Amino acid sequence: MALPFAGEAVALASAFFYAAGAVAIAKGAQTRADDGGGALLSVVVTGAMAGGLWLVLGPPLPPGGAEVWRGVLLFALAGVLANLIGRLLMFRSVALAGAIETGVLRRLISVFAAALAVALLGERITGPVALGVALIFAAVAVTVLRRGVPGGTGAGRALGRALGVGSAAGYGGAYVARKAALGGLPDPLIGTLIGAVAGGLSYGVLALRRGPRLARRWPSGWQVAAAALISLGQIAQFFALSLTTVTAVAVIGACEMFFSAWLAAAVLRTEPWPGPVFLLSSTLALAGAAAIAFG
Repeated sequence: MALPFAGEAVALASAFFYAAGAVAIAKGAQTRADDGGGALLSVVVTGAMAGGLWLVLGPPLPPGGAEVWRGVLLFALAGVLANLIGRLLMFRSVALAGAIETGVLRRLISVFAAALAVALLGERITGPVALGVALIFAAVAVTVLRRGVPGGTGAGRALGRALGVGSAAGYGGAYVARKAALGGLPDPLIGTLIGAVAGGLSYGVLALRRGPRLARRWPSGWQVAAAALISLGQIAQFFALSLTTVTAVAVIGACEMFFSAWLAAAVLRTEPWPGPVFLLSSTLALAGAAAIAFG
């Protein structure tokens, strides 16, 4: 028998892992610019963790068929969207704009996911979902338009914000692809493994186009920590979805912003403590995520 609120507890742990990973990226960026190696390492670690867990806990593979191969292809697409586009841009966004702002911009994931679900999966936009989208856009607008944010040049921070939006779009598309894939291959662990392999291969293609820069240096300790934490966050999120509702996981996931702020400002001191503007944007984003989830 599952423990009461076990799924909610795992979802909260997932939000904490994602936030801690973002703060570790920001901490590492203080001493070394990330050239893509940290994001690549996180994909490798995710694949290793998911593969190991699947070998121990995963069900047997289903017999091959059109639906199964469709699921494999969609999981691979989700892997490219999440592990290459979403994760690589998130690493760069955190390095340029900081963990706190990137945490707010990540709330756009649910907006992109909702829009793509309507366009590709035939889902309908309800009143609460429309309200949630409006609230999240308001939260992002408050963050992007505020002045006098310390830490980083204006041009660098603007680029970091743009990359944060792009990262959210990648993750939003990955959620929709993953949802469609589960219809033919309902195994989150093998899906995570397929996505990590696809993401790793796409990194290899990118490395060939850019030269050997991605493999030229050993990862720093903070990059290793970020890779492990983000991988734990992704896998914990899958387990949370198997234990509780998508609604609960989506609402609890919005707590990532508050974990990021506390860890970045109070623990590692990578960024100043956010003021009332952040509190306003966080409240708007949290309300928007709740409206989308319950809608």
